[in-house]
Parts: sequence; C-alpha cells; structure tokens
Amino acid sequence: MSCSTVRGILYNYISAYVDDELADTDRAAVEKHFEICAHCANERYEIEQMKNTLHYEFAYSSPYGLKEDIKDKIAESAEPSEEVILEEKSQFSWRWLNYIIPPFATAVAAVLIVLAFLPQYQLSVMMEEEIVSAHVRSLIEDNLTHINSSDTHQIKPWFSGKVDFAANAKDLSKSGFDLKGGRLDYINKQSAASVVYQIRDHVINLFIFPTTEDDMIDVKTFQNRGFNIVKWTNQGLEYCVISDLNLTELEHFAQLYRNQMPLPQSKLY
Repeated sequence: MSCSTVRGILYNYISAYVDDELADTDRAAVEKHFEICAHCANERYEIEQMKNTLHYEFAYSSPYGLKEDIKDKIAESAEPSEEVILEEKSQFSWRWLNYIIPPFATAVAAVLIVLAFLPQYQLSVMMEEEIVSAHVRSLIEDNLTHINSSDTHQIKPWFSGKVDFAANAKDLSKSGFDLKGGRLDYINKQSAASVVYQIRDHVINLFIFPTTEDDMIDVKTFQNRGFNIVKWTNQGLEYCVISDLNLTELEHFAQLYRNQMPLPQSKLY
C-alpha cells in the first residue's frame, strides 16, 4: 500500500490518534506503520508539535481573585431575607401540585422511552465503530485480501466452509468498480465476509454477516471518522459498505450490487 493512501487514512484519524482516543487495535496498526515509514512518522511529529504550540499560544489564565469574587456574588444572591421567607411560607398551597405533576409525568415517560431505545442505539454505534476499525486495519496492515481474484466464481467457493452463509461477489467492473478479492473478518462477535472492490484510488470493503433485523427496502447511510457507510439487510444477512469514496458514488455502488440480489420479501400482516 502506498504512503499516500495511508496518510489519507491518518488524516481522518489524526485528532483521535493525537488525543489518544483510538481503540488499541487501531492505534497499534497506525504505530506499526510509523515504524516502517519515516515520512508518516515525521508528519505525526509535526502535527503533535502544532497541537502543543496552539495549546501554549491560546492558554488562558483567569485574573487572580476572580473565582472568589464569583463565589461571593452567588452567595449574596442566594440568601433571601427573613421577610421573603415568611411571605413564601404564608403563600404555600397544595395547588402547586397541579403544575408539577403533568410535566413530571411527561419527563418520566420520556426517560422510560430513552431507556427502552438506548441499548439498541448503543449497539448501532458499536457496530459502526467495528466496521470502521476493520476497514482501517485492512488498509494499514496490508491485509486487504486473503484471496486475490477478480473472478466471482472463485471468491464465493473460497468463502464456503469459512462462513455459514453465502457471501456473493458481483462483477461491477463495467461501472468502474473492480473486484479485488475477499477476506475473512470478525464483526459483531461473529465471523464476517469482506468482498473488496476498488475504484480509482478508493478501496471499498463490503462486509457481510448474519443479522436478526428485518429486510430493508431502502438503505441507511452513516458517516464515521471521515468514512461513508451504506447499510442494508436482506434475507438474514447485513451488508455494510464502507469507503472514503464520496457518498453519491458509494450509494451507486450499493445500488448496483443490490440490483443483482433477490428483492426483500414483504411481510404479510
């Protein structure tokens, strides 16, 4: 893999890397490349130096005594007079419950709804992170394909016995998406197939793995760490396409691939 490709990935990750926010596997993959590429290592050093310089130049210290002055002002405004306290007590009425209970009940209902959907949202976010991490590892570690072939009839049999589902490769070369091969990966705590394509300098990973989600008529799109992701489900399998390719072309790729798949079965109610 060329350094220009790797540097493109690092720029998407640079803030997370410099701020020590990358997952251990991603950070290890980036550091592995630094060991063999002095040019990229030097770029990381320059970015870290720039960050330290900006931090020093724009550092701000509050004037001496400001904190104590603010505390004093808050204390003065927070202490009501005895007359105000007595007046408030005399005006006490249980009618305030009529104003408190409705919004309180609404707030409780909102919290319960959030708690109900929170686990599903967290799983979705974790899935996106796994997809991005697997994509980046395949690029940085020179582990893009385990079988190098543009022949769809070679890739599907290669996956047989390695995954318990059909991982189909489609010939989309007439539209500029060249098939490069396939790779085994691990997504959502299970084996996943990755069918690899390329258009110009952009690598596309199509991850396929089992799911319990219903078939999707339309695709969903996401963006994570500078990468575009297109997702759909069909007949018990989830398909996630990821690349730094612009979203319009990536959606076009997904549509071309889906056009060669069986249509989702509509449920009868």
